[in-house]
Amino acid sequence: MNRRGIYLIGFSGSGKSMIARTVARELNWPWYDLDQLIVERSGMSIPVIFRKEGETGFRLREAEVLRDVSEQAAFVVACGGGTAVRVENRRLMASRGWIITLEGRPEVLNARIQRQLLHAAPDAIRPLLDAVYPVDQIRALKHSRQSTYALADWTVHTDRLTPEQVTAEVVRAVRLLETTPEPSAWFDVPAAPLRHSSDPDLPPPVVVAAGAWPYQAVVGWSHLASLGEQVRRLFPHARHAAVLAETETWARLGDAVRGTLQAQDLEIHVREVASAERSKTLEEASAIYDWLLDQRVRRDDLVVVVGGGAIDDLVSFVASTYMRGVPLVKVPTSLEGMVDTSIGGKTALNHPRAHNLIGTFYHPHLTWSDVSLVRDEPARERRAAFAEIVKYAMLEGSLMPHETIGVTMLDQLEGGVGMLKALDRQTLTQIVARCVALKAQVVSADERDMGQFRILLNYGHTVGHALETATGYDLLHGEAVAIGMTVEARLAVRMGLADEDLEQRLGRLLERLELPTRLPPVPHQLLLELIHRDKKVFGDAPRWILPTTPGRAVVLRNLPEEEVVAALRERQ
Repeated sequence: MNRRGIYLIGFSGSGKSMIARTVARELNWPWYDLDQLIVERSGMSIPVIFRKEGETGFRLREAEVLRDVSEQAAFVVACGGGTAVRVENRRLMASRGWIITLEGRPEVLNARIQRQLLHAAPDAIRPLLDAVYPVDQIRALKHSRQSTYALADWTVHTDRLTPEQVTAEVVRAVRLLETTPEPSAWFDVPAAPLRHSSDPDLPPPVVVAAGAWPYQAVVGWSHLASLGEQVRRLFPHARHAAVLAETETWARLGDAVRGTLQAQDLEIHVREVASAERSKTLEEASAIYDWLLDQRVRRDDLVVVVGGGAIDDLVSFVASTYMRGVPLVKVPTSLEGMVDTSIGGKTALNHPRAHNLIGTFYHPHLTWSDVSLVRDEPARERRAAFAEIVKYAMLEGSLMPHETIGVTMLDQLEGGVGMLKALDRQTLTQIVARCVALKAQVVSADERDMGQFRILLNYGHTVGHALETATGYDLLHGEAVAIGMTVEARLAVRMGLADEDLEQRLGRLLERLELPTRLPPVPHQLLLELIHRDKKVFGDAPRWILPTTPGRAVVLRNLPEEEVVAALRERQ
């Protein structure tokens, strides 16, 4: 065998440390356990590192130890369960050796972990697995890493194998890999992405790995006619398609939507719904239930929502609750719907005492965004949606912390303002697809908005939501968010988290996109009261998303009220 190393990856309980030791003995190579080396170097147990430095600090230590070990001539390394998640770690391992995944089902992994803990020190349990329901925690965390584990050179399923058999399989796999040609010898275009179209200018579909099923969010241009074919591919046995659409949108697109679905032998039923917040009620939902029953829509049929905003919230709620859930296809027709609300699985109805109080998390089976439709959107609404795009650009690095980004989205926007405002086909489709990919990443990592990840998307909204209410919704959502972003950037500067260049850069970009950057004459005390009533409040304190550097932000609570008031005053 040559002198390349062997990296064993996989979830806790897959036996990496034991197998690394036995494989090394078989090959007469040194072996290393990354977690053990981290503990030895730091003088702290892993739980203590997590408490003092957080997961970020632990991952930095892990990467340093991995680099040092990889300098050896030949070795076997037992990696931590999350080592391979970091892109830079995977690249290093791929350049220095073979990556072998040891796989196991969650129930089997949990049983092994519990056996290990019977003879381990009290702090041996990994912090990320310290849960009331450990099997569910393993299943969820393993699911989030599964796409990474699948990138290995070889996978060994360990559930039914003895340690000796796993060892033999790892050695056999490495010997076989060393006699196999590199993939680049087989393909003219290495790693070419799959596309939904032969048009090279169109971005590939984005896979949203959230909820009970992963689904595609397809971004294209003038491709509404292809919707039916994709729907039939997903639902080969469906007979009925219940289409709910905004009245004005259906007048414009009804023939095209009906035609593409009927061409696939679907019986089409159409109900027009007013696109307004007042439609998001239990009474309207009940009326739609009655209509679905009258049309004999069953669980193996599908619901299609054409439009955005309020109708998306309403119809998605109905689809999530009718017969305990029927397949849902979304066709967003507004820019804001395409880049934001159609991805994420949130549904909502209003209550007399609160906005969006009633809702569920329910993902569609397909989102089909025809960006050419944005050309027919009212100019003010389209312009307001640019604020959501700027928001993504200001957060990109925080939303994709493990990715190496070439041209940042912020640079792309600043260099393409004219083309974006002119609705240039390639510029607009690429930017929409980039926003969709960012939203998909966030939703996949924090589907139910329970952690410190999806909350980042609230940048600009802490002040923005309060501003919408305070002005009686005279401001469009995007306009309020644009102002909110500038206020929160000013607050970041005041708190010493960002420099004024970042604040000025944001302001210039928003102004070039013809978005407001100054607060209207609204009492500061009223804004503060509304901020504290926002649904994103955690405990008794609002959470603030403050930009720090281009593309990055932090989440803070308990900011001094005098600093908030000063920031509001300075942006008026």
